[in-house]
Amino acid sequence: MIAQTVFLFQAAHEAGSSVGMHQHGCCELVYYASGSGTTRIHDVAYRYGPGSFAVIRPGTPHDEKRAADTSVVCVGFQLPDRQLPAPQEGLYQDAPERPLGRRLEGMLDELAGKRAHYALQLDLELSSLLIQLVRKQRDPAAAVADSGHWLAFALHYIDEHYREPIRLEQLAAMSGYSYHHFRHCFKQRFAVPPLAYVLGKRLDEARRLLLHADLSVLEIALHCGFSSDAQLCAMFKRRFGMTPGQFRRSV
Repeated sequence: MIAQTVFLFQAAHEAGSSVGMHQHGCCELVYYASGSGTTRIHDVAYRYGPGSFAVIRPGTPHDEKRAADTSVVCVGFQLPDRQLPAPQEGLYQDAPERPLGRRLEGMLDELAGKRAHYALQLDLELSSLLIQLVRKQRDPAAAVADSGHWLAFALHYIDEHYREPIRLEQLAAMSGYSYHHFRHCFKQRFAVPPLAYVLGKRLDEARRLLLHADLSVLEIALHCGFSSDAQLCAMFKRRFGMTPGQFRRSV
């Protein structure tokens, strides 16, 4: 079994209510079925709305302040055998058709029905849900089948540390290859050079924070690994056709 369900419940909270900073000994997924407000995960504040969902890792302080009546589904889980890495922390948005929300509703029905082996069925459904979530977060990493492969190691390292300064030459050396050979193999496997992959991760994170976080463009730039807001603005406009400020005003 990949995931173990620690808790699963649905709750409704009134506008104006809140919960202070707290943490769990397990991972938590909080799905906002309705409502609006803010949640701070570690040191970043996000704005949630219907279909938003937060991923919080064990030991991470987080809170919640509801601006409107809010309905949530909370799932606590553990990954004891570490076959699957925990989803990346932060606030995300479900697709318009709410596939994640529907899967969670099915899990709530399973819990309420308490049919034979329901606990095992919950773990199976949760494992499948987390696999799909990690695949979406880590594209094109979904193409990696062998977690022991040196390319998978390099990709995993970038996924975990892209907000920090990354020396690809050092990463190549850790994999036992020259930088040029590393770059060639990385691009052949994932259809993008490693530097472009790092930049893409940083820009995607910046776009997500512009949508959900109450941070300035400079704060977002530094949080995502850019040296300045000017660098973020230049790279952001090159990829998305508008500056971060224009993007934030357009949504």
